[in-house]
Amino acid sequence: MAAVALALVVAGCTRSVDDPRPQPAAPIGPVSVLQVGDLLSPDIFNKDGNLFATVEPVDCAGVAREVDAPFITDHDPAAEDGGHWPTTAGGIDVVVEEMVAVYPSDYSAEQALASARSILQACGDTPITVTTMYGRTYTFDVEAAPRAAPAGAVLWSLRAADWNCDNLFVAAHNAAIEMTSCGAAGGIDVAVAAEDALKRIDALADNKA
Repeated sequence: MAAVALALVVAGCTRSVDDPRPQPAAPIGPVSVLQVGDLLSPDIFNKDGNLFATVEPVDCAGVAREVDAPFITDHDPAAEDGGHWPTTAGGIDVVVEEMVAVYPSDYSAEQALASARSILQACGDTPITVTTMYGRTYTFDVEAAPRAAPAGAVLWSLRAADWNCDNLFVAAHNAAIEMTSCGAAGGIDVAVAAEDALKRIDALADNKA
């Protein structure tokens, strides 16, 4: 009888153990991590720019922050890259910062774009304060872009008295590209740049590494 009671006690203390075997990582494709650098514009000059490091309020960080850009990093990229280059728009100097990423195959470009649009809409009436890596501060109004966005892209502008930015975020397949282009009078034509960025993604998706 004691043996039966002991058996019941032991059985009552038995706990199921989760399967300790490692789970396979999510597949990555059609764009591979080896192709992340190929997402960058051919205009990239170098990797070192004076990036927008902090944004207040933090709920609006996605509209401007370039260090760990939320529209890129919030979706758990498998690989990231970035860089910048100087150019001109209408004869006025402009600096372009670019951030790119490749994601697992279950990445939803549609959801990433919808999330970006939602944040931009929520922050549209909120002045944002941006501080660069070198400590310079700007206060921007978030506005709609001068031109309509192509399918697969979100465009917006940041406007201040002495510094103005025109930005884009595109997503397709399992990749995304974001650009911030700023100058005294604004940035590059982001509608055209967005179309070019989407073409780069499509070309890599069609030519797997």
